[in-house]
Order: sequence, then structure tokens, then C-alpha cells
Amino acid sequence: MSNISGRKISIRTRIFVIMLSLIAAIFLMVLAVFNLLVGEYIKNSVNEQLKDARQLVHDGAIPPKLTPGGQPPPVPGPEFIPDMRRLPGGPADKAEVMVVSDSYELIFPNSSMSFMRNYDEINALAAQLKHEQVNLQSNQITRVKASEREYYFMSAKMPPNPLGGVSYLVYYIDMTAIKSFAGRINIVLLAVMGIAGILAATISIFLSGLIAKPVRELTRFAVRIGKGNFSRNTFDYSDIELAELAESMNKAAVQLDAYDKEQKQFFQNVSHELRTPLQAIKCNAEGIKQRILDPEKSSRVIISETDRLRKMVEDLLYLSRIDSITTDSKIEEYDLRELLSNCVERQRSLAAERNIQFVFEFDDQPVNMCCDEKHISRAFSNLISNAIRYARTEIILACRQANGRITIAVADDGEGISNQDLPHIFDRFYKGSGGKYGIGLSIVKSVIEQHRGRIEAQNTGMGTLFTITF
Repeated sequence: MSNISGRKISIRTRIFVIMLSLIAAIFLMVLAVFNLLVGEYIKNSVNEQLKDARQLVHDGAIPPKLTPGGQPPPVPGPEFIPDMRRLPGGPADKAEVMVVSDSYELIFPNSSMSFMRNYDEINALAAQLKHEQVNLQSNQITRVKASEREYYFMSAKMPPNPLGGVSYLVYYIDMTAIKSFAGRINIVLLAVMGIAGILAATISIFLSGLIAKPVRELTRFAVRIGKGNFSRNTFDYSDIELAELAESMNKAAVQLDAYDKEQKQFFQNVSHELRTPLQAIKCNAEGIKQRILDPEKSSRVIISETDRLRKMVEDLLYLSRIDSITTDSKIEEYDLRELLSNCVERQRSLAAERNIQFVFEFDDQPVNMCCDEKHISRAFSNLISNAIRYARTEIILACRQANGRITIAVADDGEGISNQDLPHIFDRFYKGSGGKYGIGLSIVKSVIEQHRGRIEAQNTGMGTLFTITF
């Protein structure tokens, strides 16, 4: 039991692992899809906002304020900032703009506008651009982190001013709120997954208990059967599969109980049947030794009982092997008419001694069947010798095939079988009136059943009829 425990895992553990793995897989898939969708939303929103902002420049949305000399002012002011209110999007992802020099110095908004709500964030963003030496001429949407906030930006070069300085419009979007929201959702999903894991553990313990309890009961039942206790299992299971298993085990217990009793009875009968000829042999041998019996008569008794004992031992050995004939049998197709005829020929001399005639009622066409010739012939021979023992003048043998069935009949014109003996004539060691030792017909039944056939016996009013159906 310990070796089994070391190699196997319990039902409870298996159910828990399966449920937890399923929940984890589902939640990880949800997390992956959610973060993928958030990423796609951010990407699309940024692309839409920044490209639209850049388009304002190309569409002339920056109305340059010219000086009296016809040149732009040396320092760009709010006049040069595009109207971002024309862009789509909500307040959380609205594109904004700032102006920096080619040395990343913040030009707009300048220090005089430090009163602005987000001036410090803009200043920190410009400082981060300088720190990372971002290429402002790349015209690519770039991601940058500044002061624990996440920005996406795109830059556009402004017209040169008279002082010779180069400045850039930097369109940026603060996506920190959306990222933070996505992070909180991830935390919530992980918390839900943890709660689901706890629920999975609880449910797995409950389910495994429902499954393991009847399994343990059936295991104890199987152990009880193995120890020779064949009493029925009285547990009532609500699950169809367990109920069917329990019923199958109950049937097996009943069959094993019957088999066990049959085996015990078999050995009791064998010991009794062997004792009788052995006792006769011993008595006659001692009589010869003590010279109180006629040696010639005693010798004949000893030889007769020895032959009877030899025949009985052969039948017992054959009967002990009969349950395994399917494993060592040689199955071929034979004409059953020929097998019956051969069996008759081997016993015709015995029948002639008793003035018994054979009548054949065979089909004209072959009655072929796949069978083991040795065992089927043994069954036919036993039936014929049994008929010879009880027949008066005639034995009728029939062999026919019709409607997918083969029927073989052996009938004698004897006195018939008593109603008391008829239900038991195929039982092992059951001897009816005139029987020898009750093995011959039990062999016939075993062989016929091994060939998936059925044998029946009945009184016809003019003798006994044995009918075999394949």
C-alpha cells in the first residue's frame, strides 16, 4: 500500500490541481487579452491624437503672428500653438503641446507661466527629453517616462526665427491615468483569481470527498471479497456509474460465492468418489494377501476398479481444464454431421452388444461450424454413451441448420429421467438413477457453453431428448 501511495496522487489532489490550473489559465488569458486591448487602445489613441495634431501644422492651423517687418517673432508665443480643441478624444487622452529649443530648453510655456497647473510636469518632460537626448527630428511617436508619468510625443520643427534659433513643437499625451487604471484592473483580476483559487480548493475538497468515499467503500468491498467474504455490498449510490460498478461487483461476489461453494463441493465429491474404488482395491488386495478371497475374482475386481478409477481421474483432469479450453483450443471449421458419425462409429460395438440401433436425421447439406474438434467430439461421445446406457432399442441423432441456428439432438427410447433428477443432471457429481459418477454430462455442458451454445434435457414420454443449440 505504501509503494502505491508513493507513486500515485489522491483524487483530491488531482481535482484540486485540475481546477486550479483551469482557473489560472482562464484568468491569465483574461489578463493577457485585457492588457493587449489596453495596449491597442493606447496605441490607436496616441496615433490618432498626435497625427491629427501634426496635421494641424500642415493644414495651417498655426497662424503665425508677423512683426511689422514681416518676420515671425523671435520667441514663439501662444499664437503659434495649434488649437487642440479641434482634436478628437476625451480629457484623459487629449494631446497637448509645448515648444522646446534644439538644446531641449523649454520655450513655451516659459518660466513666466509657472502658475499653470501642469507647468511642473511639462518642465519635467522637457528635462527628460534632454536627459535622454531624444531625436526631435525623427517624426516618430516616442514613449518617455518623466516624474513617474508616462507620455507619448511627436515633434515638429518650427519655422526658423530671425535670431537663428531652432525650435520644435512637441505634441504629447499623458497616458498615466489609463496605465494606472489598467494596473488597478490587473490587481483586481489577480485578487479575484486568488479568491477563485480558494473557492476551487474548497470545491475540490468537497467533490473529492463525494467521489473518494464510495471508491473507498468499494475498495473495502473488493478486499472483503478477496478474503473470501462474498456478502453483498448494501451501499446505495446516487451516481449511475458507481451504482453500476457496485452492482457488477455484487454480481461478481455472488458468482464467486457460487464458484467457491461449487469447488468445495467438487473436492468433497472427488474425495468421496475416489475413496470408493480405492477401498475396493485395498480390500481385494488384502483378501488376496490373507488368502481369504479368490485371487482370480479379486483380480478382476481390482482391474475393474482400477479402470474405473483411471477413467474418473481422466474425467476430473479434463474437467479441471475445461474452463480454459478457449486459450489452448484449436478452432477450425468442421461438418458437425461427420463429427457425430465418427463418435457413433467409436461406440457402435458397445451399442451392438445391447442390440441398440442408431437412426440418423441429418441435413443433406453440410452443417459447418468453427469449433475445437477434440472437445466437441468429447461432448458428443459423452451424450451418445449416456444414451446407450439408458436406451432400449434405438437412439436417434439429428443435425440440422436453419435460420442461422444449428440444432443437434440425441434421443433415446429409455425410461426417461425422473422429475426429481431432471433439474440437476448437468451438475458436477450429481448421479441420477443408473449414473456412474456424475461427471460426463457436466463436461458436455461446459464444452457446449465454451462454444457459446446451449444444452437442454427433457422427457418426451418415450425416452429422453438432449437438444444442443448453437
